[in-house]
Amino acid sequence: MKKLLTLLAAAVCVVSCSQRPANVEIIPVQDNANPRMMPRALFAEAPDSLFESLGLQEGIPSSVCAFLAKTDGKNILFDAANGAPDSRLMGVLESCGVAPDAVDYIFITHLHGDHIGGLMKDGTAAFPAADLYVNKVEYDAWMAMGEEQSASLRAIAQAYAERLKIFTLEDELPCGVQAIAAYGHTPGHTAYRIADALIVGDIMHGVALQLEYPQYCARFDADHEQSVRVRKEILQMGKENGLTLYGMHFPEPYYIR
Repeated sequence: MKKLLTLLAAAVCVVSCSQRPANVEIIPVQDNANPRMMPRALFAEAPDSLFESLGLQEGIPSSVCAFLAKTDGKNILFDAANGAPDSRLMGVLESCGVAPDAVDYIFITHLHGDHIGGLMKDGTAAFPAADLYVNKVEYDAWMAMGEEQSASLRAIAQAYAERLKIFTLEDELPCGVQAIAAYGHTPGHTAYRIADALIVGDIMHGVALQLEYPQYCARFDADHEQSVRVRKEILQMGKENGLTLYGMHFPEPYYIR
């Protein structure tokens, strides 16, 4: 692990962690009520011949997911999906026996709307007892954008107030969670490791294409060159360390090993 992280130091950095929890249950929370496909046009860099050979002319199976982790009596949410009218987030949490005020921590991979929309309900915090963690690089980048682009984040910051925790990669996070800088998709896009699970955010929007051909980006990736590099590094990290990767746009079962 140390050797790998040394090689990846320019792009992937890990927060120090005093203790990794031994028993963690990861529960995918599929937010989309209807089947979701990523359109072929989203991957303009990939040739038509490749899509045809993979049988993906009609699009790539996908999802919009958050992930619930249960460990040591704590409920941890990674992202909060998009909060659309047909959102399944709260219903799935309820089926798991987790009320909104029973969520202890929320870790955000990045600040696109389909990852933070579920943080708010009727103009107030949807999770009234949760501490909300956002990487400082990502937070600062969005706050520096225009008022329209940062409006959702500003509303969330006000709603969560003192429970909003802006962290750096030198900070220790609760419950043994490790933050991994996976910058490229957005300026501060962050993956998280907890036990043997790696929550990878949006390193792949089309697993059926990008798992075998990681050199191709979706147009949502802000920095294509860095996104490709990080995608390869995270996949290698998972392989070398026997981790299960959970992605916010992975199709069912929402993880890869």
